[in-house]
Amino acid sequence: MLNIIWCDDDPFILHLGADQINTLIASQGWDAKIVSLASCSQELFSYIKSNPSQYLVFLDLDFGRGKLNGLDIARELRRTESDCKIVFTTNHNEMAMEVLKSGVEPFGFLEKSSDISKLSEGIRKYIAMLLNAAKPGAASPAETILLNACIDEEIPVLLSDIVYIETEKSVSHGITYHTINGSVITIISTLDAEQEKLGDDFLRVHRSYVVNKKHVLGMKEGLIKLSSQQEVPCSFRLRSEVKKWIV
Repeated sequence: MLNIIWCDDDPFILHLGADQINTLIASQGWDAKIVSLASCSQELFSYIKSNPSQYLVFLDLDFGRGKLNGLDIARELRRTESDCKIVFTTNHNEMAMEVLKSGVEPFGFLEKSSDISKLSEGIRKYIAMLLNAAKPGAASPAETILLNACIDEEIPVLLSDIVYIETEKSVSHGITYHTINGSVITIISTLDAEQEKLGDDFLRVHRSYVVNKKHVLGMKEGLIKLSSQQEVPCSFRLRSEVKKWIV
């Protein structure tokens, strides 16, 4: 059973998110449930302290002036409950890199939106990834990779957040990582070397592209559609293999 918590000081978002989760659970037949809707950090900590377990936590990044922000809450959760998977909910996409640099290892990011289909798809993706990861033989979604974006700076990136990587034509020996939250990180390396670090969930589908199979949504006319709504080319000989990943 996947236990889900949503923590947000905006009642509208709190209950809109809960409604979408319950709708998805019912329609997909998932073994998951919402166990707590918390409007502040105190409610969140109190529930988890009284009910120790593993949780998927949808956590607001901004709780207003004078209150703990999402990063502070996440650090405390990491200190006491390291197995919590945290998806930050926010309208401030520019904060994604700050979160990645903080070391709290987010499971992902979800844009707050009143667009029901967009919100639902984001929620669906993260719940599905965790449920799939719990299947026998699946890799742990908590694994990260450190990217040397520049001298003396390493950025931790969750493997499950990486949508695809590609060779960077404008930078000699450049490899660019694309993540689900929209971050684009370029390092100096080779595609072969990076694929070896990433593990079995990643496949080189083209001479210039490696994709995360958990983010593959479909394929049409030789183009792979990814959960980020981007498309990358697939070599002809690998199209049958890629089609096996499509749920």
